[in-house]
Amino acid sequence: VEILMVDNLSQDGSVSFVRERFSDVKVFENDINNYTKAINLGIKNSNGDFIALLNNDTTVDREWLTGLLKVMDGDKKIGAVQSKILFSDGDKINSTGGEEIEDFYFRDIGFGERDKGQYNKVKEIDYFSGGSVMFRRECLEDVGVFDEDFIMFFEDIDYSIRCRAKGWKLFYSPLSIVYHRFHGSASTELCSYLCSRNRFLCIAKHFPLKLPRTIKSSHFYIENQYDLLYRTLMQAVKKIFEYHDSTTAEGILDSIRKEIIDIFGHAGTYNFFSQLELLLGLRKIRVGIYDHAFHFAGGGQRYVAKLAEIIQEMYDVTYIANKDITLDRYREWFDIDLSKCKLKIIKIPFFERDSGHFIDENIITSQDGNPFDVISKESLYYDIFINANMLSKVNPLSTLSIFVCHFPDRTKERFFHVDKYDYIVSNGMYTSSWVKKKWNINPTHLIFPPVDMYSDNNSLDKKKKIILSVARFEIGGSKKQFEMANAFIDLISRNRNIKNEWKLVLAGGNSPANPYFEKVKKLVDSAQCNIELRPNLNYAELKELYSKASIFWHACGLNETDPHLVEHFGMTTVEAMQNYCVPIVIDGGGQREIVEHGESGFRFKTIEELQLYTMNIINDENLRKQIAIKAYKKSHDFNFDVFREKIIALFSEIENELIGEDVIT
Repeated sequence: VEILMVDNLSQDGSVSFVRERFSDVKVFENDINNYTKAINLGIKNSNGDFIALLNNDTTVDREWLTGLLKVMDGDKKIGAVQSKILFSDGDKINSTGGEEIEDFYFRDIGFGERDKGQYNKVKEIDYFSGGSVMFRRECLEDVGVFDEDFIMFFEDIDYSIRCRAKGWKLFYSPLSIVYHRFHGSASTELCSYLCSRNRFLCIAKHFPLKLPRTIKSSHFYIENQYDLLYRTLMQAVKKIFEYHDSTTAEGILDSIRKEIIDIFGHAGTYNFFSQLELLLGLRKIRVGIYDHAFHFAGGGQRYVAKLAEIIQEMYDVTYIANKDITLDRYREWFDIDLSKCKLKIIKIPFFERDSGHFIDENIITSQDGNPFDVISKESLYYDIFINANMLSKVNPLSTLSIFVCHFPDRTKERFFHVDKYDYIVSNGMYTSSWVKKKWNINPTHLIFPPVDMYSDNNSLDKKKKIILSVARFEIGGSKKQFEMANAFIDLISRNRNIKNEWKLVLAGGNSPANPYFEKVKKLVDSAQCNIELRPNLNYAELKELYSKASIFWHACGLNETDPHLVEHFGMTTVEAMQNYCVPIVIDGGGQREIVEHGESGFRFKTIEELQLYTMNIINDENLRKQIAIKAYKKSHDFNFDVFREKIIALFSEIENELIGEDVIT
């Protein structure tokens, strides 16, 4: 007799305890919490002519082993013998074998009955219970390994069917008694889930033609657990393709479609069969990325474009835009190569009437229908739909969906659909806090923007006397270029050496006929001082500016009480820090997550503080270098390597949701 113990990732010190106290027991450690895999691992490492399986939540009677062997010796065609399994109180029966009651639901014979000797005869059974059963090695070798897809529960029904199909007999022995602590190793909820799930797998594997009609008799359907029904039915159909010819499998699919269309609806049924293609390995995952502001060179666009640049190597990625543009513009703007992505332009009639440049969901009145329904319909054709720029009125119809939020701009109003997305990705802690406050939604993931603006010729000693600000020239003036220009004009009016030696450069994206840009330009022209406006620079030009600038200003949020108008993160601040610029930025929003005041830069609340910190840096070269070095080191927390790692982890999680198998933790 040899005793083997297989441990399924227990955390209670079982392995060390057994090894220390019972040195004759052979201990094997499973690499996953999968009961059927543990059975296979134990059998593989056993040497006996007979192998008995025993659950860990049992206590055996003294005659337990011999009671199994006595029956096994009676007939060479007996492949397996089950014990009489009593509940741990010893008074009531747990199992004396298994039987089908109806429609592929099974029960333990005698379950819950008081043990009065009514099951004290040796008998042949159709199904054994795996809690305590002995196998003849020849039977195991003939039938093969246990099916690890079952994880636990129903694996004994599956193996019973396979044994009898090979001509092996199954018996029950009342001479062998085991006391079982019911659900001692699994919760009632887990048991219920796996039994319902594995019923489908068993039907698909052995009686595939009957699968469609058993859908609406499943507990998942009866209890309105449609998400679990969807997931497990998908695994069952995969099982059909694994064990049956394609003609049989394809014939069953139409019957399944007819059964599920009134459960999941047309869109859900489409998603089911589309996802099935992935599960069967017939195609790559399709990802649709919708950005209604794709035609602007902004931080939000760069964020998702870097995401697309990563996943285009793994998936079939399509960008969806509303205005005419090419993917090549992103190479020019951001040095981002999207050549492996496709681009689909979908015009929205509502926003084409006045040929406007902006897609603004705020102008949709309560009397209008939802003009973004055209995008919702398009989302159906993707396995993963990504709403890239916070547009709250797009209802995702894809199998899985991601809402990327740089800030929750809108209130929860008509056509609000953000709560329908499976994943909410926030760009920082400031944004996350406001998503919770405004929408009562908790983001599922926090991923800081990817910033990778390191210059090849980075050097503290090559810096010029330049104060740089990089931000879009928003029509509403939220980036505060006008205020910064005024602050610089005031600064040089009181400091002649600054007027002669330093200059302020205001760079950023600009749209045609922008009245705010014209307002700033008029101020700069009238002041006749050393201020440059550099709109719509390409990537190389911007990178060169960063490498030359010594100080970086950012004032988005100055004198604002609306949290939307405060800088949500601050990618350009990090870009500057990656080039040894000393950041002097607003003390609010995402800037607090980037700049450590007095360490890696300075944060101001007023124009006077902005000017004070700037003069301190200008007048102390050593301080400038010390802060610049610390800013450079801090900037590594937000670089592309960190972003890429988190994006790959996110999509690994999503991919597992799409095509992964159940794992019990």
